[in-house]
Amino acid sequence: PDARLARVEGGALLRHLDRETRAFGLVTTAGTVSHTGVGGLTLGGGLGRVARRFGLACDNLRSVDVVTAAGKLVTASETENADLLWGLRGGGGNFGVATSFEFALHPMDPMVLSGDLAWPYERAREVMRFYAEFSADAPDELNMDIGTFKTPDGQMLIRSEVVWSADHAAGERVLKPLRS
Repeated sequence: PDARLARVEGGALLRHLDRETRAFGLVTTAGTVSHTGVGGLTLGGGLGRVARRFGLACDNLRSVDVVTAAGKLVTASETENADLLWGLRGGGGNFGVATSFEFALHPMDPMVLSGDLAWPYERAREVMRFYAEFSADAPDELNMDIGTFKTPDGQMLIRSEVVWSADHAAGERVLKPLRS
């Protein structure tokens, strides 16, 4: 916790990483599905609900232990095999077998403001226009995902999932236009 670093072994899931870092009030960008593998997510880039605020998972990757195609175990970091680290950050598993990862961590209150906002599909053009304008200037602490879905009774809706990851009072102010 003092160094704000987490070492994650190959095969770990996002829920394992989140559980351990949350205990110290720390976070790194990880995906949105708890049973996703840390390695696959990170080596593919790694979107998550705090990516606007802290960067992608691969941006927070400080080092990786890799078994190369030649069978050699190497560490890739900014100071050692830096070109390999560059390739691994979003390049997938094409450079060897990653056996452990080291991530930068960031202090964050684990309690976020979050929820879904939904509108009738007939308002999709209006909602998308508002979304485009609003998100262009939205603070990095706000993550918004937008899409369509069908309710169990067959009604089509346009929905935005929002997550505010900073001061709650500021979040209430930022979210007010979305709610109205």
